[in-house]
Amino acid sequence: MRSRSERGGTIFCAAVFLFIVALTLFVGVFEWSGKASAKVKGAYTYYFLVRDCGSTTAGAVAGESYGAGGAGYLLEGEDAVVLACYYEEADATAVMGTMSEKGLDVRILTQRFGGFSLGADFVSERARVEANARTVDVASRVLFDTANSLERAEISQEEARTAVGSVSQSLAGLAEDNEGSFYSLWNVELLRAERRGRELSEGIIFARDVRYLQIMLCMTVLRQSDFFAA
Repeated sequence: MRSRSERGGTIFCAAVFLFIVALTLFVGVFEWSGKASAKVKGAYTYYFLVRDCGSTTAGAVAGESYGAGGAGYLLEGEDAVVLACYYEEADATAVMGTMSEKGLDVRILTQRFGGFSLGADFVSERARVEANARTVDVASRVLFDTANSLERAEISQEEARTAVGSVSQSLAGLAEDNEGSFYSLWNVELLRAERRGRELSEGIIFARDVRYLQIMLCMTVLRQSDFFAA
């Protein structure tokens, strides 16, 4: 049987490999970009574990959640704080049950990407927009695996820094390749996440900080329509 560190190394290598594969697909997707459809599509569903603020200020709930090991991500428009994000409902439900047993009042907020339409002048950008979103989604999953492996002590700080640093570099490269004013708002969001990841990779990395960055990327995927002109 393999040791915990060996299993963690395997998870780490698989996640990075998956990320590289996604980038490879991203490079080749534009050859067949069609102009027949202006609908940006994508099957993205995220399960956010949140705490409602109630009568307590959002800042106080975020600080308390962060101190307890959660991401402490302020959720705009919901008066709630995100502790973690999952890709399977069963995982979110299991964690919610564990936290409820400890007396923590949390709930699951399910968010799905519903697609949006591009303006006639930008129909040719559809495939690139979709590929951007797929790459950011895969990056978020790399961070999810990294955070879990950190919590289980299956990877070292060096491995965690490598994973987070690789994600940051890829986001920066993605923004650099997105040319033109059409991508200006999207690129700002990519570089905001890149900067946070770069800062994380320069010091001691905690799972909750990696989860915060993961949630940032998930929110970016969900909010695609906010960043592109209709």
